[in-house]
Amino acid sequence: MAEDSMDLVSELQSGMGQVQSESPELMAAFVQMDQAAYVEGELERKYKELIGVGIALAVRCEYCMNIHVKNALAEGATREEILEAAAVAVAFGGSPAMAYLSTTIMKALDAFE
Repeated sequence: MAEDSMDLVSELQSGMGQVQSESPELMAAFVQMDQAAYVEGELERKYKELIGVGIALAVRCEYCMNIHVKNALAEGATREEILEAAAVAVAFGGSPAMAYLSTTIMKALDAFE
């Protein structure tokens, strides 16, 4: 993929808009589930976004990495907190996770800070 972070987020939003048009029931169900997962409860939304960064990195979803870095920063996470969350993902994901941290996550931090 190796695209610009802003382009990846834009592409994701555009694609989700198309899914919304063509399969509104699916998108409604997804949005409801996603919103429920990020409701602030015992964990602040910032920490949920940091968890999202780690999971996205571990499962190697470049779109997800970008959106969760962007959202984590918007929720007040620092670069250092994002890198610590990424470090946990690297501990689980090994060399492939380190490759995505070194490229996709770093580009996203630079783009969205």
